[in-house]
Amino acid sequence: MQQQMSKLTILSNYSIDIEITHNPHNFALTDLFQMAARINKKRQFLFVSTVLGKHLAVRPQIPLLTGALLAMMYDKQGSSQKVNTISSVVQALKEGINIEELQNSVKGSVELAQETLFIGFAETATALGHAVFNAFQSNAMYIHTTREVIPHIEPFVTFEEEHSHATSHRIYTEEPDVLQQAKRIVLIDDEITTGNTVINIIETLKKKFPDVKQYAVLSILDWRSDQQRVVFQQLEEQWGISIEFISIMCGSFNCTGVPSLTSIQPNITTIATKDINLLPIKDSTDRLFYHSIAENGKMNSRPYLKATGRFMLTSKQHFKQYHMLQAIAKQLKELRTDGPALVIGTGEFMYVPMQIASYLGNDVYFQSTTRSPIYCTDDLNYTITEKIVFESPENNGVENYLYNVQSQPYTELFLLVERIASNEVVARMVAALQSISEAKVYVICMHELEGAR
Repeated sequence: MQQQMSKLTILSNYSIDIEITHNPHNFALTDLFQMAARINKKRQFLFVSTVLGKHLAVRPQIPLLTGALLAMMYDKQGSSQKVNTISSVVQALKEGINIEELQNSVKGSVELAQETLFIGFAETATALGHAVFNAFQSNAMYIHTTREVIPHIEPFVTFEEEHSHATSHRIYTEEPDVLQQAKRIVLIDDEITTGNTVINIIETLKKKFPDVKQYAVLSILDWRSDQQRVVFQQLEEQWGISIEFISIMCGSFNCTGVPSLTSIQPNITTIATKDINLLPIKDSTDRLFYHSIAENGKMNSRPYLKATGRFMLTSKQHFKQYHMLQAIAKQLKELRTDGPALVIGTGEFMYVPMQIASYLGNDVYFQSTTRSPIYCTDDLNYTITEKIVFESPENNGVENYLYNVQSQPYTELFLLVERIASNEVVARMVAALQSISEAKVYVICMHELEGAR
């Protein structure tokens, strides 16, 4: 492919030059991302994904198919049938066609010869990693890193991410012996910029998995420089392992100018409101009874949901969870009207609400809250035009954001929360949603079971 040069304006005094060097499926830049300024002195720009369902709302099938595409690119033994499937997935991602049918056909469609551990990076790539894992029928395990602090469990590994808004990653598992059966390890992130985070985790994982010699890194975007790529070649020799990088688009970039972030940004929502009424779910869920310590020092004693993969899922366990997700979707579908609906995940809790959203029919969108602070302005053609600010409902004390909810005239907003630490915090979040949308707001918490109280 010929190299592609593009210059994108982020703000009037801030732009980015992008050179695309690898784009095997000929995606346009805007098929995969838009640009925005980030309120972070370590890194003042952000590639805002148009396929993840994190900062921008998307049809829920789009991130699921993005993960499937990476899974099929990783699978080296592609038959002509798989090549045709890849072509269909690429077309669906570009044009938004046949996404419901493809979602069902790619689930469990790829076989693995060896036991492989898939690791998704918090918080942005927890669902992307799970969507990659979802494509494999057997011999697969999935776990995602977390920012949460869970006392009384020793982290299986801990590592750092230098440029992130929250740097420490942890992996917790109930079954380290099962994890250590892995013969290969696949790391999944939405974007690789320098590769330093990958180096940090592989260096840590090598001590836990001395017999694993094959690593792969899957990402939507890979911006490593030639020099950074050489570093990985040297590490492969030094560590006696292979590290394969597979990305949908590769290139390099250079930012020019200094962002002038002058407009007044919203503060954390403190609107007083009555206590919320939670919508209990009718089907029981597989729960794990651990508690976490929030960043404000308070304890969240609500149980975790096994289906997230935060503590590890095997392929068999994963596919068992689908009846539960479909039952919750059936319950929510009864509340749907004729207008568009938005399903909202929270922080790391993305994949489960995304899957539920995918079963709710047409005109349903998904996005997640985030702890990434993006600059907001109504400047012409800028990506993030409005946001609300609130505490994390699960990890109180952490400022969270939700962007561009006013972009569609939603009739229902379904807020799905894994573990509500404080009803008051969630009530303030609901009040913030009601301040910008006329939609009916429903709060669904995974530990609130019908008839349990």
